Amino acid sequence: MQYTLLITGSPYQSKACNTALRFIKAATSKYPNCIKGVFFYEDAVLIGNQVAQPPRDEINITKAWQEIAKEQNVPLYLCIAAAVRRGIISESESHRYELEQHTLAEQFQLEGLGTLVDLMSTTNKVIQFR
Repeated sequence: MQYTLLITGSPYQSKACNTALRFIKAATSKYPNCIKGVFFYEDAVLIGNQVAQPPRDEINITKAWQEIAKEQNVPLYLCIAAAVRRGIISESESHRYELEQHTLAEQFQLEGLGTLVDLMSTTNKVIQFR
């Protein structure tokens, strides 16, 4: 069984990103490679902002996602339209918009909704976290 995770809740206004992270840890501990991909949409794309700095007494949720992506080889996709609208720009997009820097965190990649459709059509279940 393979899963696609769709996360739409803001990492700072909801528990969606935290709950999805706990789900991945639990699922992959029993069934490695069961997560085909994670697609962040709407305000959830804020998870991929490399310049956001949480208070020192809080979990760095972006770093936690980067670590799980490395450990479990899980691709992390941000909706490109939602991300660019919120100032999350990859290096290639920064050249396109003639910007001097990029803000996309490592392990995250900008993709269109076609990637979400592909994930949904090639996995057994889609689980949404809001």
